[in-house]
Order: sequence, then structure tokens, then C-alpha cells
Amino acid sequence: MKEKWHSMMKYCKENQKKVVFVGLTVIVIVVAIILGFFLLKGKSKEEVLKSYLHDMGIEFYENLYYQQIGKTDDARKDFLSNFSDIGVKINLDSLSRYNAESNKEKIEAFKNPKTNELCNKENSKVIIYPQEPYGQKDYRVEIQLDCGFESK
Repeated sequence: MKEKWHSMMKYCKENQKKVVFVGLTVIVIVVAIILGFFLLKGKSKEEVLKSYLHDMGIEFYENLYYQQIGKTDDARKDFLSNFSDIGVKINLDSLSRYNAESNKEKIEAFKNPKTNELCNKENSKVIIYPQEPYGQKDYRVEIQLDCGFESK
């Protein structure tokens, strides 16, 4: 047993840089896994659904809505300037029909896990407030989620 210990110590001394590198790598991986677990675990169902709404709303606005509101940048700017205060409202019902196949899993997730209550597809919405200079990515986003999370 003593010989194994001495040979292990000798190996560590001869390969000190490798041993330190492997040790630090293991520590970094373990810390990353722990942090990842807590970050993912820490997201509530409500936060996940708000994130889904946000992402689907942005995709709808940038890839469909923005492209269809005018043929020129000036026409789009004139149109969008009318919505800078009231916003463009896109409800979950509309989002569930747009790009339905790729958003299928997200749409199916819209229910309260505690009550099994489906989210209200009319009241759950993304509101996009176009901002100057009214380009495709010039906006701020507000999310309204109606899934009974506030209920006791």
C-alpha cells in the first residue's frame, strides 16, 4: 500500500501541471453543472411561458408583420409610428396559428401546472411597442399572461 502511495505521489510531482489542469477542469465542470441545474430549476412555469410568448411574438413581428406593413422603409416608419404608444397586440390564439408546426410544443405548454387550467388565448398576448427609427428590431416588448398563476 505504501508503495502505491509513493508511486502516485511521484507521478503527481512529475506531472504536476497535468494534475492541476485535470483537477481544475473537473472543478469547473462540476460548478457549471451545479449552476446550470439551479438556473434551469429556478425558472418557474410562469417565467418559461412568458419566455415562450416573448420569443413567438418577436418571431411573428419580425418575420411576418414587419414585412407586410409596407413596401418601403418610409411606409413602415409612418405606419409603425402610430403604434409607438399603444403597441401592436398579438394574442396567443394568433401566435398558435402562425408557424403552428414549429411552435406546437410551446403552444401545448400553455397551461397552469397546479390547476391544469389552460391559458386564456385571447388575454395572453405580446405587446410590441415600435420605437424610433422604426426598423425591424426597434421595439420594446410587454408580455401579458393569463393562466391563473395569480389565483390562490
